[in-house]
Amino acid sequence: MTFLNIFKHLLPNARAWRITTDKRLREFFTGLSGTGADVKIFIDRVWSDLSPQLTRELSKWENQFGLPGTNLSDQERRDRLEATWKALGGQDPRYIQDTLQSNGFEVYVHEWWEPGTEAAVGVKGCATPRNPLTWLRRGFFSSSLLVECGEPFAECGEPFAECGNSLNPQGYPLVNKVLQTTPDLICLAGEVVMECGEPDAECGNYFGFVDSIREYIVPGNPDKWPYFLYIGGETFGDLAQVEPNRRDEFEALCLKICPLQQWLGILVEYT
Repeated sequence: MTFLNIFKHLLPNARAWRITTDKRLREFFTGLSGTGADVKIFIDRVWSDLSPQLTRELSKWENQFGLPGTNLSDQERRDRLEATWKALGGQDPRYIQDTLQSNGFEVYVHEWWEPGTEAAVGVKGCATPRNPLTWLRRGFFSSSLLVECGEPFAECGEPFAECGNSLNPQGYPLVNKVLQTTPDLICLAGEVVMECGEPDAECGNYFGFVDSIREYIVPGNPDKWPYFLYIGGETFGDLAQVEPNRRDEFEALCLKICPLQQWLGILVEYT
């Protein structure tokens, strides 16, 4: 009856236009009120769009928050949206861990030091930092090599010249995902295009450019090791499991919520 009362006030103040009694004019405006009721219901439901669990515009909200499309269920998408919506910022490891988990990533955050090496209360001293070379391969994508006697990396002066260094660890450093442009197909000695008579047979020549993610090398200087924060399984050293199609989303979220002054040691297996 709400819209019928509105029509009453909008009609001219004359006996012919009064619809308080049961007549054809009242029947007309009663029928017309149904359309307005539908509009009211629609507008009322707009309020529900402010709730991640009730919104009718789930895809639009995901675009708003930069959440990529994945093979998640509708409920998992709503839970992920709610977690992103509630994220207010923070620097402590527990906040970072809770935020990652609420977005559907079963990972845990570990500090840079070896547990049990902290100085006693009231005593000045530094904890022993974890050695990232033990857990992380040197670059973002490339795998490390096992250093053994006779290996070229074990030669004097090589940065890897430490017995047992890096048993091909599965973790990797995550600092920034910055694209860099480099020449593609550089002509070097022994290449096919360097044969006599080839038009491009000029040392250092290239045929185009390729974009690749910049690699950051894990530092061998122990003074840099306290600036790492590790994300992996519940027990330090164990690999957490993340779906391959959510890797970009996971890494983007890590970089977004983690302190800028720290490098991330990602102990994750994408399976």
